[in-house]
Amino acid sequence: MPLATTLPTAILETILTRLAPLFLIGANGDLTAARHAASQMLDAYDPQTNDELCLAAQIIGFSFQALEALAQAAQPDLSLTRIIRLRGSAVSLSRESEKAQRRLSQLQKARQQAIPAEIQPEPAPADTKRDQPPIQHNKPTQRPQQTPIDTSLKPAEARINPAPFPEHHSRTQAAA
Repeated sequence: MPLATTLPTAILETILTRLAPLFLIGANGDLTAARHAASQMLDAYDPQTNDELCLAAQIIGFSFQALEALAQAAQPDLSLTRIIRLRGSAVSLSRESEKAQRRLSQLQKARQQAIPAEIQPEPAPADTKRDQPPIQHNKPTQRPQQTPIDTSLKPAEARINPAPFPEHHSRTQAAA
């Protein structure tokens, strides 16, 4: 089903306006062709609701911005600090794109199964430590008994304000 017939035109146009600049290079500066490419990319994610449309736009936007950051990082005249920042940004954008993709898949699956999306838990991130045994949770340890604050401060006050030496004490009394 084409995007234009299933979603509000104002929302779709706003998103296409934001995504079109990402496609201008490939469209040789032709804004109409860039908008068409953005529309085709959105349509590939088959969004049927406003939320799905926004997530599809985020996936596309984050992915293209990550590619742009990597392209900029490949420029030979950049400082090492700038290259590292651009690569870090690309990694962050890729992660956000993957999160949006997981959420979109979850919403679409819930819609297809006619399950309200708010009931569906968000999918857990991929576990990179699959080879490790699960954490064993033991009975919680008892917290040590807390002492009143004024008694716990007395030793600290003694360290901060030690008793004055006799000669110092006599000088302060004489000055008063």
